[in-house]
Amino acid sequence: MTFREHLEELRKRLLVSLAAIMVAMFLFLMAKDRIMSIVTAPYRETWAKVAESWYEDQFLRADLSKADAQVKRDYAFIKEHWTQILSGDTEGPEFTGRNPEYLLKNFNFPLPRHLISITPLQDMVTYMIAALIAGIVLASPIVLHQVWAFIGAGLLDKEKRAVLAYLPFSILLFFLGCAFGYFVMVPYALLFLTGLTDPLVQTTLTIRDYFRFLFASTVALGFVFQLPVIMLGLVRLGICTPALYLKYWRHAILIMFVLGAILTPPDPVTQLLMATPMLVLFGFGLALSLMTYARMKARGLVDPPIEGEEE
Repeated sequence: MTFREHLEELRKRLLVSLAAIMVAMFLFLMAKDRIMSIVTAPYRETWAKVAESWYEDQFLRADLSKADAQVKRDYAFIKEHWTQILSGDTEGPEFTGRNPEYLLKNFNFPLPRHLISITPLQDMVTYMIAALIAGIVLASPIVLHQVWAFIGAGLLDKEKRAVLAYLPFSILLFFLGCAFGYFVMVPYALLFLTGLTDPLVQTTLTIRDYFRFLFASTVALGFVFQLPVIMLGLVRLGICTPALYLKYWRHAILIMFVLGAILTPPDPVTQLLMATPMLVLFGFGLALSLMTYARMKARGLVDPPIEGEEE
């Protein structure tokens, strides 16, 4: 193919991919409540845990001996309807004229139930970005097919087999990393960070800042989970050996904790939550590298080591 023909082929593949993403995004744009429910689920989980802890440790132990009659009535109301407040089922007639969030704030509850939007478009922009990301995920099989159709045509059969062997494993690890960030790291990081808040300071999170934290944490872990694939690929290419990984394992651990500090907020819990999977993945990648290296040696695909060099 000529250079012009390559550009025309690339244009066709891009148009098909963009069309698939736009159609998928449009489907998600019609389901705002569902999309935003998924986006805010880690925050709601954190709020519920903070509320349960606050209710047991502070609210039930509050000293109302010097409180006025209105405070005592509000206290009794919260205590009586706590299950409903905790679940968010506050639409009943008993809540008419009573704002549970305002009542909790009067008793120094540290976290608002809802994220806020400080500009008219902040919520809408966040929702559209979330719908775009969901559309990319839904359309990813079509996009990957178009990428493979364009790139695969220029690869040798051996190279095609290598890509097809690694790609499904890499995609699986990416989604596992995102899932770990969404279900584990983000809720526990939010729980820890809110626990550091001074009792006299009212914490308020905007939907934009929360979404940035959620997206950065999940995607960062998705890429971090590629570590076994990278380690295995370097061994297959002859750039590294399992012996090299074993020799520099202490350096690898240091690098993992440094990356954990860079990719997460400056607190030890989120850094540990980021670094711990990397340690497990390093061990998994090392095990795969040892098995692959042994098979390569058995097939005579490994050059003999230079004298004085570790194998």
